[in-house]
Amino acid sequence: MKTKTRLLAPCRLLLACLLALASGCRVAPPIASYQGPQGLVRAGGAQEAERVSGYFEALQVEVDALLPGTNNRAKEVWVQEQPALYTFHEAAYQEADGFWSESSSRIHLRRDCQSLRRTLAHELVHAALEGPWKTLPGTMEEGLCDVVSILLCPEDATHMRTGRLSAAAFATGGLNLEVELFLSGSDSPEALKIGTRSHVQLLADAQSDLRPEDVFSIAAGLSTTDMPVNDKKALYGLSFLVMERIVERVGLHGLYELCCEAQATGLESIPVSWLLNAAGLKGATIEDWRMALQEAIGPAELDLLVKLYPSLLSNSTERFLGRQTQVIQGATAKGVIAASIRVRGADRQLALKLDLIESAAPVESIFRRE
Repeated sequence: MKTKTRLLAPCRLLLACLLALASGCRVAPPIASYQGPQGLVRAGGAQEAERVSGYFEALQVEVDALLPGTNNRAKEVWVQEQPALYTFHEAAYQEADGFWSESSSRIHLRRDCQSLRRTLAHELVHAALEGPWKTLPGTMEEGLCDVVSILLCPEDATHMRTGRLSAAAFATGGLNLEVELFLSGSDSPEALKIGTRSHVQLLADAQSDLRPEDVFSIAAGLSTTDMPVNDKKALYGLSFLVMERIVERVGLHGLYELCCEAQATGLESIPVSWLLNAAGLKGATIEDWRMALQEAIGPAELDLLVKLYPSLLSNSTERFLGRQTQVIQGATAKGVIAASIRVRGADRQLALKLDLIESAAPVESIFRRE
């Protein structure tokens, strides 16, 4: 026993030292600061700090006005090269554009994120939620933050919706798209016209066992949640899909009433059935989720998808052109391809015209909107 005691004492001392070292490894604050009406903003330069403070002031007022039952607590905003609390600690948020640290009462933002303003809006919602709002289960809080952020920053809505909705498809078998192409070799009514239809699928980089209903049980937004990046993106996307549908149907106040009802009933979280009912997803079968995605993705999102992934359209076009070489060569006028792309089974589509300047040209270089 004594030997064991003598051996354990240095171990305890070492552990205490390591804990003290870890607590002293918090990242240093950015060098510049600006004290605004809502709180202190720290950034790499004075102008950046003042600019973000302007976002902070305006967005905080809008969040307070938009969301019932929130708390405008004192907080700081740090703009960093990489959002982090500790120098040597790699948390699950290291790839995120921002995060809210309740223990430090601080929002951390990535300097080069796609939209500092929208990311700040997202994190301000996290910071404001309390009481009944905490009954939102799984990843639902992330979806709420996303929906509010694009209400406040509509200029970023298409980019946000495209990313979230295409990621949601990773948990529903991929995004199935239908491409239609129609070639007219001449403007003459008598000209030979040929069309084709093909199907393409946008899939995640890796296979996943994730199910859509996991969005209600897995809290993907917590820094302690360790999971593959694609799975986390899929859960964020599913959460956004559900929350957008709920807000469209009952509004933010209606959602808050659900939270209050759950809390008043003594429930730790809102029952999944309540959320599915509010979102119009009563059945919650895999086909119900796919249909919800069909309804959500419109021409604006398809347009951005084609720009991000030109092969969605160009591969089908190149195969089509290869089969119709004689028609193109025999055309008396410049050949034109009318193209459309839609989520398979959906009514809404994106219409394009492809001018055949020369058959050797890269297809993605000859896109022209109709």
